Amino acid sequence: MVQKKCRPGVILGGIVLLLLATSVVGAQETEAYTDTTDLTGTVRGTLGFVAKINNSDSLPLFVTFCDSVGEPILGVKLEVETRKAQLEGISDENGEVVLWVSRKDRRKIKAMAYGQQPSKQNFSFTFSGKSESEHVGLLTLFRVLREARNMPIITGEGMEELTEGNIRVLYPAGYEEGAQITLEAMLAGQSVIDSIVGMRLTPFKAILSPDSFRRLHAGGGWGVEPEPDSGDIFGVFVHEWVETSLDKLYDVYYGDDVTYTRWIGDGLANYAAFTVAEIFYPQDLDNLYDEEYPCYDSDKTYDLKEWKSPTITNPQGGRSVGLFGYMIAPYFWAKVVEKSGNPKLIPEFLEAYRISEDKSSEAAIAILTELSGLDIEAEMVITGKEYRENVGRYWPEPPAETDAQIESD
Repeated sequence: MVQKKCRPGVILGGIVLLLLATSVVGAQETEAYTDTTDLTGTVRGTLGFVAKINNSDSLPLFVTFCDSVGEPILGVKLEVETRKAQLEGISDENGEVVLWVSRKDRRKIKAMAYGQQPSKQNFSFTFSGKSESEHVGLLTLFRVLREARNMPIITGEGMEELTEGNIRVLYPAGYEEGAQITLEAMLAGQSVIDSIVGMRLTPFKAILSPDSFRRLHAGGGWGVEPEPDSGDIFGVFVHEWVETSLDKLYDVYYGDDVTYTRWIGDGLANYAAFTVAEIFYPQDLDNLYDEEYPCYDSDKTYDLKEWKSPTITNPQGGRSVGLFGYMIAPYFWAKVVEKSGNPKLIPEFLEAYRISEDKSSEAAIAILTELSGLDIEAEMVITGKEYRENVGRYWPEPPAETDAQIESD
């Protein structure tokens, strides 16, 4: 059942700033809590990061508390002590608590969390926007960071909400239609993800904003326009939802160092996104057949074992595979599922990988080799010609759009 919620809010300085109903509470004794976590270092680092990319005088500290399987934890108490204030908040049913800290107080600060069970803490911060360039590169990222200095920071506080299962869409009053379209699209996408990937998913949150589409989101959440873009709700959001879940629940991008497991993270994310798009928005599959796609060369041999996780200065993940990994990694997964003859290969692989202590690419390859009966290292070596000749087996090329369709888009 779809549930509609509304949270009261106040407007301060042109930005919606609201302390959740449970975010400001009277002093409570902490002896009743059985789990204590010192978050001082993480909070300082988080606020320092926000201060570097945005000029706001008041900085949001948005924390999501969850358990070991990604379920939100209600009732975790967060205490933040600054030079001039004592802030307290209690996590809500979504595991979320938000406090606003003066920019001047971000360095001399102490933060503690108190709960009834061990928790993981997420300090998500996302950017939503449209790029004039079809392919995002380093210059685009630097431009975004520069523009972020004066962007509004959106938390979703004070908005109405549609929820079903672990999907939430927040929206301002009067924009329920766009929120409903987004919710229904994500539910449809989730059904496809369940059928082909069979993985655990973290809670998904989208925030609809009628103002400028370039904005920052504290506490995660993906920006939706009043008239949702089909490429977003049937493509981008599916990709990000799957990849985020693989990171948080399966430790695909283990540690803070560069990893070589991107063929799992981005590979399965686009495997799901392409399949969802094929069903609900096939026009979005044009990129699979784009001869001008970055790093594509029909005569080149690509080795997915060399595709590195992205960094702010190297989003391509190295020159050997580059951005074309977004195409050949999902193709790899489709190919090995077909060759293995096991439609449950991906769910079986993910569960074995989840419980494995070794999260390296080598360990993942060994697991997949055993489960599939294939020489996975050999299958990961793909030529541009092989990809071009066979990708249509899994995601057929969409028909060319008519003039009327292009005009409507």
